[in-house]
Amino acid sequence: MFTQDNNQVSAKDAPGPKPAAKLYSIFALQRGKAFTGEFETSKSKHKFTFTPATAKIENGKLQLTGTFSIGARKVQNVTATLASTQGGVGSVPAKIAARPATPKPGLALTECTDEHAFVGAMYLHLSPIKSATLGLTIDMSKVQLNARFFPISQIERDLQVLFSDVVAGYERDNALAEMNKIFKG
Repeated sequence: MFTQDNNQVSAKDAPGPKPAAKLYSIFALQRGKAFTGEFETSKSKHKFTFTPATAKIENGKLQLTGTFSIGARKVQNVTATLASTQGGVGSVPAKIAARPATPKPGLALTECTDEHAFVGAMYLHLSPIKSATLGLTIDMSKVQLNARFFPISQIERDLQVLFSDVVAGYERDNALAEMNKIFKG
């Protein structure tokens, strides 16, 4: 048998959740050469940008190194290591669609498989960031950057194809070289 404790605070009168002391995941959209987004802390909203300067393969994974900034405050040499990807939906990028398809035994050939697959999102683990440098008090020691692609410019379309090629291992060295040219240009 249950008894009711009348001294307990009801859910409607209970205090709200405590503000998070740690940032775990942030969403960004590719714009130009960078990934831009916004996250909220207990005090305010913060617009951020992660701008890659270099791309390489480290321990078999794509690793981008660049600048993480909130307004004028910046942290240099932040690494973003690819954890996983999600395939793109919708129209296949023209450069990928133009490739000849090589049918694989036992697999149905569609407009978005094998050589025609492309990345729609990348999930990257950022190296620890000293949030005080950015004027924040939240813990940013283990943040995942959820980078989405919805290209609206030629540079964004080109980078989406290059990221897709690196992830798929399609002419990876050439794709990395082209990506680094874009980042430096």
